[in-house]
Amino acid sequence: MMLSFKRQQGLSIVELMVAMTLGLILTAGLAQIFVSNSKSFTVTEASMRLQETARMTTEFLNRSVRNADYWGCIPRDNVANKLDENHPAYQASEALFSYSEGFMAYQSDGTALGLSGTDALFLRGVGGAGGIEITEEMPNSSANLKVNTVNGLEESDILLISDCIAGDIFQVTGLQSGANPGINHNTGGSVVPGNGKPREGVDVVVDNNCPGGAVNCLSKQYDSAAQIFTPYFYQFYLAADASGRRALFRKDGSDAAQEIMDGVWDLQIRVGIDSGLSNGKVTQWTNIDGLNALTSSAAEDVVAVEMSLLARSPENNIVDEPMELCYPSWADCSAGPNYDVETKVGADSRHLYRVYTTTATIRNRILRVEQQ
Repeated sequence: MMLSFKRQQGLSIVELMVAMTLGLILTAGLAQIFVSNSKSFTVTEASMRLQETARMTTEFLNRSVRNADYWGCIPRDNVANKLDENHPAYQASEALFSYSEGFMAYQSDGTALGLSGTDALFLRGVGGAGGIEITEEMPNSSANLKVNTVNGLEESDILLISDCIAGDIFQVTGLQSGANPGINHNTGGSVVPGNGKPREGVDVVVDNNCPGGAVNCLSKQYDSAAQIFTPYFYQFYLAADASGRRALFRKDGSDAAQEIMDGVWDLQIRVGIDSGLSNGKVTQWTNIDGLNALTSSAAEDVVAVEMSLLARSPENNIVDEPMELCYPSWADCSAGPNYDVETKVGADSRHLYRVYTTTATIRNRILRVEQQ
């Protein structure tokens, strides 16, 4: 019996073209899924980076604002600044040595500290001095301060001593170590600006037992009830970092500025004012929109600070086109976004931007109102 075999002829050109078309469609679909997932991952990563930037920045600023204008257990009016205001060093850097305003803010025009159009925040107050304690009462108000230790202190440091009755800001002119540690507060010579003004600036009546009217007398004879603090002068502002990116910086007195957080493109501030610090409640909001938007007298009545932060991703080409936002957060955007990145920054800026807002109270002023 003969068997017949049919010859294998393979695929026709039509079948091959159909198979290739199906393969191309499948490959295109897989590529599209990959591109979409990659884009989604990039946006998610940038968004998480911005959230972390905003969280750390707002937390840092909030803590600093809450602690501002703290001078121990007394108001600033009861603190005398004993630094020598007639010394050329004082006059050349009055903002550094005056320790007058616990709070101030302005919008930079490019000539002042900070990038043009961004807001800067200035805070003053005192912090701990490393556990330094007074060990015995002063025999007179020009005598050196007997303390438990001078570790961590240096000649020329500026300190605050207060005891809930009076307080004095003075400069350390000498230190005694060993078994009987002490702190000198003479007129100076080896340090600048040195000390002066034996009674000026204290809103209390105390017999300070100042022998011969010495110019280095403190406001009273302090004893172990007094505490010693370290005054600070923090300046928060935006500047370009070493990589050319905008970042938030903090400068403490004459020390070199420190970068706090990169990725901060803009900072806008408005302040809540309680006129005369009458009840601790905001009666007026003032936008910081210029160098002199906030007067010194109004700054003394600020009880709340609202900060709107514009964070920007470090990578470009995250979004398909420049974003439009409502910034700062208190702006009236009922008619649509008011911040056009293409206009404000540039048409090629396809970074991811996010707006974050936080409000902090100056709690030492609120407590002062409650104690009145």
